[in-house]
Amino acid sequence: MTILVSGATGFVGSAITRHLLAAGIAVRAMSRSTSRAITKLAGDEAGRRALADGRLTFVEADVTDPGSLTAAVDAVDTIIQAAQFQGAPVEDPARGLTYEAVDRNGTLNLLAATGRIRPRFVYMSGISVAPGASQPWDRAKWQAEVAIRASGLEWTIVRGCWAYGRNDAALNRIIHYSDYLPFVPIFGAGREPISPLFIEDLGRFFTLLMRSPAQSRNTTFGLGGPDEVTLVQFLDLALKTMGRHRPILRIPKPVGKLQGAVMQYLPGRPLTPGAVDFVSQAGALSDEDRRLLRERFSEFQPTPVKEALRSYMPTYFA
Repeated sequence: MTILVSGATGFVGSAITRHLLAAGIAVRAMSRSTSRAITKLAGDEAGRRALADGRLTFVEADVTDPGSLTAAVDAVDTIIQAAQFQGAPVEDPARGLTYEAVDRNGTLNLLAATGRIRPRFVYMSGISVAPGASQPWDRAKWQAEVAIRASGLEWTIVRGCWAYGRNDAALNRIIHYSDYLPFVPIFGAGREPISPLFIEDLGRFFTLLMRSPAQSRNTTFGLGGPDEVTLVQFLDLALKTMGRHRPILRIPKPVGKLQGAVMQYLPGRPLTPGAVDFVSQAGALSDEDRRLLRERFSEFQPTPVKEALRSYMPTYFA
């Protein structure tokens, strides 16, 4: 069995790849830069071992370039679509870095490239995705989900909550403000419920999906951690893990979106109004999400937030 992981050098895709390799599964890592993929994925023991015995191979391709995908998908049993555009959630239409281009069109391109090989298709979606979505990220991912379900392929969709862990670009970026500020800023009230998902748990879950296809065939899962917290509570737990005491400064969303309206024209496009909406949205598992996970994968026990934070923060932020 060979699994193609699209977006294999990203935060989510690399975690999935690491766990699959550690489980002895063969992976074809797809990214826009083979040299970067080799550096990232062959940097730990599981990757080096898989590379040595031929279970880790690489292909240079881009989901936004249909012509590059034919060789990438050739002779694979499963495609995991975990590609994300650079700088997400800050879209940059001038560079083609948008949810529509990558999450929707990129998924459609991968589906079209499968041709007659008929692989299983596994898609990394988002917990807030639903029919009739108004936000561009939810709308693009929903349209991708619709296309996957209509493809005739065997499929699984994973709607993940906010994933965090070593090297993430969300929680760590916010927490790093405490390095030089007497407070930690957020947009909005920070009271929306979220079910933060430890990135190592996400990788473990994808390994279960690969080992037990019958339990996830043509099914949509919501995937998150065991704790439901607010953003303020989540940040407070992270700060306490580091031994830091900082108040949370709540910036009203209208003010943040006004800042984004100006900053989107700065070099590097550090913020946009849409990104303010994205980082301040709710994202919690429902009772039905949790019931389905227990029913299909009773062995999957996600890590509590406190335990997960303690597993990497003391050394990571030392």
